[in-house]
Amino acid sequence: MYLRNAWYVAAWGNEITQKPLARQLLEEPVVLWRAAGGTAVAFEDRCCHRHAPLSVGKVIETGLQCGYHGLTFDPDGNCVDVPSQDRVPPDARVRRYPTVERNDWVWIWMGDPEEADEAILPDTYWHDAPDWQAVGDRFHVRCHYQALIDIQLDNTHSRFVHPDTLGNDGSLRHSPKISRDGDILRNHRRMADSDPPPIFARASGINGNADVWVEWAYTPRAGIITFDAGVAELGSGVFDGNRDRAWTMLNTHGITPETPTTCHHFWVSARDFSLDDPEIHKTMAGIREVFLEDVAMVEAQQRIRNHGPDVPQVDIAADVPTIQARKLVDRLIAGQG
Repeated sequence: MYLRNAWYVAAWGNEITQKPLARQLLEEPVVLWRAAGGTAVAFEDRCCHRHAPLSVGKVIETGLQCGYHGLTFDPDGNCVDVPSQDRVPPDARVRRYPTVERNDWVWIWMGDPEEADEAILPDTYWHDAPDWQAVGDRFHVRCHYQALIDIQLDNTHSRFVHPDTLGNDGSLRHSPKISRDGDILRNHRRMADSDPPPIFARASGINGNADVWVEWAYTPRAGIITFDAGVAELGSGVFDGNRDRAWTMLNTHGITPETPTTCHHFWVSARDFSLDDPEIHKTMAGIREVFLEDVAMVEAQQRIRNHGPDVPQVDIAADVPTIQARKLVDRLIAGQG
């Protein structure tokens, strides 16, 4: 079961061109392409004539042309040409999914198109803002999408999975502070006078303890988790809103199901400091390897679960965020009818 009345990241904007792109999302075949005016379009990857995948067709001036018999579909999904005859059958059309392109990502709505609401999408301005330096990628991950969400929401794993980059002892001493904001789950850890994560210690040059924070917001109806994390000099007032002496990193994780055991992980990591410093950029760009450590862990976890999917597991106090997140998703799925 998936939450279908929701937005999901379908692709990076630069992945979608006038060459059709095939992608499986929520176990459905989708084709993504750009219309003549530049708009990103998403169809079911199935011609209504003989079910050939439209992704093996081509984009022409009037739309997407099937590579089997040449039927052409305009950006709304209507068939506008059947080369072998003059008349277009009145029911010749393909399913079109609502899409939104924003901050370098293309989002798709897989459920009832009447329910699609762009206001659900968070503002991810740091993806392409000139006063932020961003890196990003897409990983194809061999695990159930919820496992990848779990590892992002569980800050205590960093001490063990990422000991040389994001791990710090403070994350184990400070309990998560969970709150609900409608259909958004939020959490923060504010660690005063704590050991900074190694990647931040290297980037900031702080020796010894610092004021450290990790805050995230999980929006299931956008398939996204956003992080606000960083360090500040002791006594800088960062927990009162003063970031003049702070080093901030904003991360975005768009997690889109593909099959029951695979998913797409779109991510961006951006910073607001030392924008033109190549050494700092090299340090912070190392976050890619950090996220690959997450991938290695959840894929290993999936391999074990495949051998015993019904084996019971034991919960601990640190699981509160992931348990709350799963309950929220279950409630939203039950409510979509």
